[in-house]
Amino acid sequence: MKNVKKKGKEVKKSGSTSSSVSETKVKYNPFLKTSKKQTEALCGITLHISKGEIFGLLGPNGAGKTTLTKIISTLIIPDKGSVTVNSFDIVKKVKQARASIGLVTGGERSLYWKLTPIENLSFFGRMYYLSKKESVERAKELIEIFDMKEKENELIQNLSTGQKMKIAFARSLMHDPPILLLDEYNRGLDPQASKDLRTYIKKQLQQEQNKTILLCTHDMNVADELSDRVGLIFQGKVVSLETPEKLKSSLEYKSKVTLVTNKPVVKLLTSYQGLNILSTKQANGDFTTIVSLGNGQTGMEVMDYIREQGFFVKNLEVNHASLEDVFLTYTGRTLEDDEIEISIKEVQT
Repeated sequence: MKNVKKKGKEVKKSGSTSSSVSETKVKYNPFLKTSKKQTEALCGITLHISKGEIFGLLGPNGAGKTTLTKIISTLIIPDKGSVTVNSFDIVKKVKQARASIGLVTGGERSLYWKLTPIENLSFFGRMYYLSKKESVERAKELIEIFDMKEKENELIQNLSTGQKMKIAFARSLMHDPPILLLDEYNRGLDPQASKDLRTYIKKQLQQEQNKTILLCTHDMNVADELSDRVGLIFQGKVVSLETPEKLKSSLEYKSKVTLVTNKPVVKLLTSYQGLNILSTKQANGDFTTIVSLGNGQTGMEVMDYIREQGFFVKNLEVNHASLEDVFLTYTGRTLEDDEIEISIKEVQT
């Protein structure tokens, strides 16, 4: 073995009879400084999700939704706290916990791209201890449900993003788990396919099969439509938790108006009694202002007032209060890991 010395480090090079893997030992280099930055992905979260419930976790990208999903699904071990899935501790009873879970992730390659849908699903069925016959039968059943019969013998790499997501969703159901973790499950789906899948989740999976579902999304419409309860997550913390209806009714206003004008109208609207300015921005020469309406006020009245003052209103849109408005109220932002204690119930206690 021959040693080669360089400034700041010593490198041991392998000889012809030694291993082909060289060994590098870094001693000291005055020109390089390394530092490790730690990020708290989740901070003091406590959740209890009941059997048969669809629980929506609503938050922007980077809020901690995927980290939470990975912890619950045993892909990441939490630094502190405890996670219980179907009464099984994910650290002490990891095999039992995994057997209770079906996981769908929208941003990872969870399928083998050189295999076909039927081959992928059959393979994962065998991984969950289904017999060869059971795996093939279950795979064909799910391919029919997800309307992928014509693509069952096509390589995964040749499918569209939405088609891949359908097969990924089907994979999570191969072993018929009582609990589903859905992390941005509808990524890449066209509007009709997304609507059909929402119907399937609500009617078949929840109402008929009584599955427990954790739905992680930044899509407020999906969370509003499917969730029995919603937790708003921001910077690793759950800032509010209630039913969608109660969250929206907690707002002081029930409707909001979006105005696009040729000049800023914030100063003008501050004197309009009963209005509350929610946000304002400028882009491409237009000024977009969002205001909440007081009791009895209408968007047309606000527009007429602005026009009377000599402003031109390019566009007017009136909407009911949404979960995004709730999120804005609690965090000051729109929608765009410390101690963790999570208990997801499948068995009644």
